[in-house]
Amino acid sequence: MSAQQQDILIEQGSTTTILWELQNKSLETGYTFAAKLRGQHSSSAVILSITSFTAAKVGPHTHVTAVIAKATTEGLPAPYMGVYDLEATKTADSTVTRESEGSFFVTPESTK
Repeated sequence: MSAQQQDILIEQGSTTTILWELQNKSLETGYTFAAKLRGQHSSSAVILSITSFTAAKVGPHTHVTAVIAKATTEGLPAPYMGVYDLEATKTADSTVTRESEGSFFVTPESTK
């Protein structure tokens, strides 16, 4: 099954919660997650690396959540647009699957 498409909005200078609802998946236990945000797919520069997630089973889906602190978002370039993907690693055998991908947008803050 291919990765789900989801775009992300990050507000510079604000605590941001990102929720991925992985359809018909049971990934709440036995998996770790990682996401990297880059300006473009071919870029070696990482704008943001997310490694802290919570996962919970909600009906037939898994909700994967990441919280990005204000101190982190205020350091992001804005306005900015790029790409990301979210990968799940099965801890039992280190199998990696791309669960979600898309664009991200950082909107600039004016209250500093």
